[in-house]
Amino acid sequence: MRYLRTVHDSDELRGRLAPGAQVVVIGGGFLGLEFASVAAARGAAVTVVEVAPALMGRSVSAPVADAFARLHRDAGIELLLGESVTRVRSAGGRAVAVETASGRDIPADLVMVSIGAAPNTELARAAGLAVGDGILVDAWLRTSDPAISAIGDCARWRVDGGTRRLESVQNATDQARCVTARIAGAGRSYAAVPWFWSDQGVGKLRMVGVPGASDTAVVRGRPESLCFSVFHFEEDRLTWVESVGAPGDHRAARRLLEAGAGLSPAEAADLETDLKALARSRTEAVHR
Repeated sequence: MRYLRTVHDSDELRGRLAPGAQVVVIGGGFLGLEFASVAAARGAAVTVVEVAPALMGRSVSAPVADAFARLHRDAGIELLLGESVTRVRSAGGRAVAVETASGRDIPADLVMVSIGAAPNTELARAAGLAVGDGILVDAWLRTSDPAISAIGDCARWRVDGGTRRLESVQNATDQARCVTARIAGAGRSYAAVPWFWSDQGVGKLRMVGVPGASDTAVVRGRPESLCFSVFHFEEDRLTWVESVGAPGDHRAARRLLEAGAGLSPAEAADLETDLKALARSRTEAVHR
């Protein structure tokens, strides 16, 4: 079995991807699907086993999950959803097959496991810092020892009356800028609007805001064309947006969310709405 955590892991996996190789990916989240796409493009026979009933189920809405399921199946990837792995058989120190709860026996030259991430808090715990599913920091990203800051995937910071930990490049780089500014004497609490992307074959997913519950979800565009967005609202307040192959929607949504400007569900659904112009005008109005 192989994992993808370091550059060394990436180089080793790349060397194992040959045309005709039988690859099993355990986990249908972002990383597993990105790897599956690369493996399929290199000519491998790929099977993805995901215990949840949908791909990326904890992070995306049903229209986005369904669109990417079609995309991966069209690329020749077999998706086993709602299926769990009971055993990985090996011989000679290498995996040779994956057995599933339903009785499937899947031959494998390579098994890549991508079933979640745990923050590395060992060093912080050893240093006596407060931890709890991440290194606990305040709104200025200071740990329980104010002389030490923590940023990135391992940091859980105070926001909106609770705490949050995000695993994304944008979050890590924006937090680094926040800490740098504070050290330089221009301290402000961390308040960047999160955004994220995932490249999977011919599909590019962009997200802005924090995925979560919403009482209204508006689909803009045509999911079957892999060019659409899903706008999520709570009590008619825009909270987060998923865009598939629609970079203009993503840029407009980022501007609106970063400025705290308004957008109604009706405006999001109306294809005649010029989101770029609307975002520009409402952002300018907020900053006047």
